[in-house]
Amino acid sequence: MEIIVTHDMADFDALAAAVAAQKLHPGAVIVLGRRLGKEVREYLSLHKDRFPSSFYSDLDPEAVRHLIVVDVRRKGRLADFSQVVERAERGEVEVTIYDHHPAADDDLRADRLFVEVVGSATTLLVERIDAAGLAVDEVEATLWALGIHADTGSLTYAGTCARDARALGWLLDQGASLRVMSRYLEPPFSAAQRALLADLLGALAVERVGHLQVAFVHRELSHAVDGFAEVITELADLTGHAAVFAVFGVGGDRVQVVARSRSALIDAGALVASVGGGGHAGAASGALRRGDSAVVLAELRAALHAHPPLARRVADLMSSPVRTVAPNTTLREVARSLATWRHTGVPVVKEGELIGIVSRSDLERAGRDGRLALPVSGFMTHKVHSVGADEAPERALELMQKHDVGRLPVLQGGRLVGIVTRSDLRRMLYGEGSRPGPG
Repeated sequence: MEIIVTHDMADFDALAAAVAAQKLHPGAVIVLGRRLGKEVREYLSLHKDRFPSSFYSDLDPEAVRHLIVVDVRRKGRLADFSQVVERAERGEVEVTIYDHHPAADDDLRADRLFVEVVGSATTLLVERIDAAGLAVDEVEATLWALGIHADTGSLTYAGTCARDARALGWLLDQGASLRVMSRYLEPPFSAAQRALLADLLGALAVERVGHLQVAFVHRELSHAVDGFAEVITELADLTGHAAVFAVFGVGGDRVQVVARSRSALIDAGALVASVGGGGHAGAASGALRRGDSAVVLAELRAALHAHPPLARRVADLMSSPVRTVAPNTTLREVARSLATWRHTGVPVVKEGELIGIVSRSDLERAGRDGRLALPVSGFMTHKVHSVGADEAPERALELMQKHDVGRLPVLQGGRLVGIVTRSDLRRMLYGEGSRPGPG
């Protein structure tokens, strides 16, 4: 008997990868674990005859000769199949693994291991299906596209790569339905989910870790709420913190962990893996058979504080010293200076105090009015938005977007110490080697 299994609380990437593996191993049976994600259960209620599967409780462990594992390789996340895993570790079962997670101490032994750094396990299998020239129908293509979308945050999570995008493009060519995908990617919240979200918004404990704001929340629940993960995703989007870690005690004997990270400096997957779960840098979860939810929360906190995000400040990005002009400088002189410096604006300083800023557009307006002989004080912007040298670059980005400005003076102790521009922030976002472009 050949079986295909995946991790607990199977999500769309896990289900899609299992179905794709069955395409490559047509004699294998998909066997699902004890718990499935809410969205997967709803999907299977409509598609179970199209993608038939068995459950772990119906499995005869002694009959398995080939174990195919997708989207996981940690034994701790295969607890529902522990008897088959034990036989596999003894070499009694042939093991094939398709995964995209980093190695861990409790990884399952494998005879054939296909592990690559991509955003979705489904991507690995779709590439092989394409290379094999296998026929794909609309329903298959849609499920596999759902898997890639779900595990890459629709191509926005940090672990996403070009291969995920190419696999999605190929699936669209095979007829993947955007209408069906949107139905499952953005399901409406249930009353229980809405109530949980409202409760969590008032219970967040925000801490500064390194230079980032990270939120933790802990709740004891009498029973599980369907759609934990969707609630935490919405919570992270609403609050805007660099990361959110949620720990739920469920029924006194289980712990559910869900984490979302918006910062490339916080690896949610690695942190959740430290308490027995798993996932990716941007999204992670775990269903733990433990009753000590408060201890799990403390362990997560300790792991994050033990390896805080690399401290980075606006001061690390800014240009310094800053070229400035005095308020009595003529606009014509400022225009010549900007052309020489190749700047698009310059701060105006009087007796060491920042009193305004003048931009190229201000100068162009003065030139059209024939007023370039006038002092800059009459044309500068007096209301200057600035940022502190020790603040996080994300704060500078937030201010630039909010006020639609291209540069921010950087202050320390009320004194002008530097300037940060759009170009500086683009280099932060896209990598230090990216082209500066105009500030």
